[in-house]
Amino acid sequence: MAWGNLSAQPLTGGRALEPEQLLWIAVLARAVHDAFGVSDYHEAKKALAWLKGYSTDFKSVCEFAGRDPAYVHTKLIKQLNERDKYFNDLRQT
Repeated sequence: MAWGNLSAQPLTGGRALEPEQLLWIAVLARAVHDAFGVSDYHEAKKALAWLKGYSTDFKSVCEFAGRDPAYVHTKLIKQLNERDKYFNDLRQT
């Protein structure tokens, strides 16, 4: 069994994921990291806009990752709005 599949098993109930799906999960995770975990204002704002925008691109990435776009968006939107407000408040001071 490949290393990547071992790390994914807890998320999938023991079912192995295809490498392509792991790639798209990583893309989605990177966007979330950029939105919440980086101090670069411009990178964070781009990630926030992409995640909040619910674009066709966002939906495709979620689907390629095996995730429901509506569920991902609903779960993140409150925190995304709070982070966006934080940056907007910083810009005003």
